[in-house]
Amino acid sequence: MLATLIGLLISLAAAVVPTFFYALAFYLADRYEREPVWMGIVAFLWGAIPAIVTSLIGELVIGIPFVGDPGSLTAAIVESALVAPFVEEIAKGAALYAIYRFLRHEFDGVLDGLTYGALIGFGFAMTENFLYFIGAFSEGGFVDLTVLIFLRAIVFGLNHALYTGLFGIGLGMARHATTPQTARLWIAGGFVAAVAAHALHNLGASISSVNGFGIVLSLGLAVGGIALIFVVVLLTWQQERRWLRDELKEEVGVLLSRAEYDSLVGGWRRSPLLNARTNPQRAKQLHSAVELAFCKHRLRRLGPGREPKLAGRIDDLRREVAA
Repeated sequence: MLATLIGLLISLAAAVVPTFFYALAFYLADRYEREPVWMGIVAFLWGAIPAIVTSLIGELVIGIPFVGDPGSLTAAIVESALVAPFVEEIAKGAALYAIYRFLRHEFDGVLDGLTYGALIGFGFAMTENFLYFIGAFSEGGFVDLTVLIFLRAIVFGLNHALYTGLFGIGLGMARHATTPQTARLWIAGGFVAAVAAHALHNLGASISSVNGFGIVLSLGLAVGGIALIFVVVLLTWQQERRWLRDELKEEVGVLLSRAEYDSLVGGWRRSPLLNARTNPQRAKQLHSAVELAFCKHRLRRLGPGREPKLAGRIDDLRREVAA
């Protein structure tokens, strides 16, 4: 009884603690305009509960006709590499697409898409890991549990964030697409990339017991995924810094002082002026200035025809900064 309780607590801690720090790191990666905390929590919880439940039901219903020999390697490959990636990425991506579609003022581009997608993915991974850890402990005790924690929480701990993050990157690119056709292509491409990466990892995991190439495939995808996320974040920081520099230049002496402008656009560190602890009121206004720059860029790129409400939003942001 005591061993079971300890195993349960270890499983819970191993599922929650690493995921919390992973999710926090992604949330803090947005240097200039971090998303509302409540939206981050909602995204995470969507992945942790509704997406898991929907996936379990979907995989059960859709997978049955495709599995002719339950328990075989073929059945495992079909379930994990074909059915599961498609169903799970739909379940996770539904909330991400809803944010993109209905809360567009909180979805500025690639980094927002990556952040929301990663948070949904981390929520999903947390619950899924907990269920897997309990299963491993019940079947193989602390030895199997330790091995699985190392693999799922450490080695492949960013996988679900990567998959849904790829869809988020596609949505972020669609946010700045100049035509509806291009936007649809980015959205479709992001979803296909998410499903493909998920399927390849699961395929590698399924065949690793009979072919060493499987674990090489899964590890290669994990390392490549981390590298991709790192590159995307760096490029997005450069892009957003350029938007701030170009769009806020004309606001110096009108809405911003020269010192504020230089602090917002200079260096790689997040501007100390955006820290609410130093000057809460002005920090809030400077956050509005950052959003103002992003909105001005989007209006300049897409025009009032694609963004009819953006001019009014820009006027509101100007008033907030000048208040």
